[in-house]
Amino acid sequence: MYSNKDIAIEKIKGYLNVTGDPKLTKEYGLSNYGIAVQVLVEKAESYKVMPGVKSFSEGGQSMTFSDEGKWTVTDDIKDLLPAPFVKLMGWYYGGII
Repeated sequence: MYSNKDIAIEKIKGYLNVTGDPKLTKEYGLSNYGIAVQVLVEKAESYKVMPGVKSFSEGGQSMTFSDEGKWTVTDDIKDLLPAPFVKLMGWYYGGII
């Protein structure tokens, strides 16, 4: 079974375009992106009961929907991370895919 930290690290690796890089281990992710991992885990744990609903009003029956999911790497988390690596024709900065 995977922990929330494992899931957060995999989502961050996906955002950074380094999912196939064996150098980016769990330990590397925690030591270099620990704050971003923590923020993403906290957001996922505090995710509302009604997923996809941003706000709800009962009197006039108004609902606002959000396109963010439980494990979405939002702008505040992106601010804690480096820019994603660019992949070009099978190569990315750091080696061959």
